[in-house]
Amino acid sequence: MPNRKKVGKNPRIPLDSILGKKGRGQPGVIRSEIVGRADNYRGIFSSIWDTVGGQLLQAKSKEDVIKAFELEAHYKSEFAPIAGLILIVMRENKFPKKQEAQINFLADSLAGREWISPRRSRDICEAERKKPKNYIIRQDFYIECSCGYEGPAYRKACPKCGAVSLDLPNFSLFS
Repeated sequence: MPNRKKVGKNPRIPLDSILGKKGRGQPGVIRSEIVGRADNYRGIFSSIWDTVGGQLLQAKSKEDVIKAFELEAHYKSEFAPIAGLILIVMRENKFPKKQEAQINFLADSLAGREWISPRRSRDICEAERKKPKNYIIRQDFYIECSCGYEGPAYRKACPKCGAVSLDLPNFSLFS
């Protein structure tokens, strides 16, 4: 059995020290989670908007918002805690006039729940949806693509999904 090392009386590195700088952004906010919740809310509002939408648009208080969701009992527990936030989002000056735009605006605004502001939630959703889904990770004669393809490139793009490289320098053998 190996001998144990003695613990010094004055350790050099304390156990509860904070190492390095904190990362940028809101702590505890996962961008992909917000976009996923927004997509889920878009599907929910699309299916229940015919029964709930009219009452939501006419709501003047939190109680009116909760009553609107009583028509769809499945979703009352999901949206009752954020009734105040729903009311704030629907009172915004930029709230759209068309039904589909209203659904998307409301879903993207509520996705951040009350952890972040509705405006920031919409900005996160927009930025994440603009990101390319597939991109080339490594460029050589052979490429490695995020879609899983590994092999020769076709005109500096992935032959499987057509993704092009992101800001990788174009180089040639004869320069």
